[in-house]
This record gives sequence, structure tokens and C-alpha cells, in this order.
Amino acid sequence: MRTLAIDTSTVSMSIALIEDQTSKMEITTNTKIKHSKALLPLIKQLFTTVAWEVSDLDRVIVTRGPGSYTGLRIGVTTAKTLAWTLNIPLYSVTSLEAIAANAAGEDGIICPLINARRQTVFAMAYDSNGQEVEGLTMGHYRLADWLDQLKAACPDQSLYFISSDIDQFEELIKEHLGDQAKLLPAEKGVIHAPLLAKLELEEEDVATFLPEYAKLAEAEERWEEKHPEEAAANRGHYVERML
Repeated sequence: MRTLAIDTSTVSMSIALIEDQTSKMEITTNTKIKHSKALLPLIKQLFTTVAWEVSDLDRVIVTRGPGSYTGLRIGVTTAKTLAWTLNIPLYSVTSLEAIAANAAGEDGIICPLINARRQTVFAMAYDSNGQEVEGLTMGHYRLADWLDQLKAACPDQSLYFISSDIDQFEELIKEHLGDQAKLLPAEKGVIHAPLLAKLELEEEDVATFLPEYAKLAEAEERWEEKHPEEAAANRGHYVERML
């Protein structure tokens, strides 16, 4: 089983070629590189280095979000195009599950966070078996509100926070949760594409698959503020309609 795995959901980007469960090559960037310019050349570099043809692929895996609006569209569009052209299956996994996988083995609740700006985050919580914590919902939250939800849902368990921006969240996390919170190093919050093949995947319909944004793009938010009635009638279709 030959797989191309793609993540463009955050500032960092990770792609890998995988044979069965073995990574043949991984490229992970952790700089503010433009995914739109870098993704296709880096994919080409992978195939050249590993000496595979694109036609050798058996499937494509991509993170579906939440995360960077532009990044998600680039990664998902690339994955869909390859799967459609090659007539191979397309699978997806959430970005938060992919981050949480870096904390496998911790004895407690894993709490991945993706910075959504303005003291808000994309968040979910998982138990030590990788299952979603009952009563919590993946989504876009004010960080303070999410911490309160975690405290109520998991009052007696250690909470392991994992994010590439953990330094920005540390003060508020400690203020709300004290010693219950355990902060993992920022490098643990970077998604590595080879891990995607080891997670529970969802097969997608290539024709209808869309990213899981979890929030509106800033342009959409501004548009809705100015056009509340039209927004109510068209919510969820504004950007997609423009394609």
C-alpha cells in the first residue's frame, strides 16, 4: 500500500510517502512558508527522491481541519485532484487527532490546540486510547471558555496540552487549571505526515469532500457583519459559491 500523506492545516506543513506503515520519506517545514508555492514542488521532490511515479500511489491521506483556512483549501484541493486523477481512494483525519498522536503514551487527557488568533483556538480532547472525551465537541472556542469546559468534563484527570504555540497559551492555562495542566514542548505540536497513516481514517467522496473549517474566514466574518440577513440565508456557502 503506497500512500501520499499531506498536512497543510497550520503554519507548518508536512508531507510523506509511506509504504504500508513505513515512511519512505518525510518533508516537514516549521516556518511561515507559503503552502501555495511550496506544496507541489515538495511533493515532486518526494517522488523524485524515493523514485516513485505518481501512478504508483494506492491512496491519498489529508488532514481535513480545523486550522488555517487557506492552508486547508490548498492541501485538500491537491489531495482531491490527485485522488480524482488517479482514481484512488481519498482518506482524511482531523488536524487535532494528528497533533494528539504526538502525545501517545501520556497517562491522562490529551488536549491539542491550534491557534486561531485573538485568544481563540481550535480544540478537542482525547483519552489515552485516542477516543474523544465524552461531552466535549471539537470546534472553535475562546481559550478561556474551552479551559472551563475541560475543567468541568475532566475534574480529576491530568490534562496534557499540546500545541506548537503552547508558549502563547501557558499563562492562561496555568491560571485556569493550575497543577492539573501539563504542558508538552512546542515541537510536539507539529504534525508529522507519516503518523496520519496510523490513525483512524475516514474515506471521503472525492467529489463532495470539503475541509472542516470550524470557523468562518476573516473575510466571511466581516461580510456577515455587514449583511446579517443574507448571511443567515447563505451560511456555509459563501466562499464555496465563489469557486
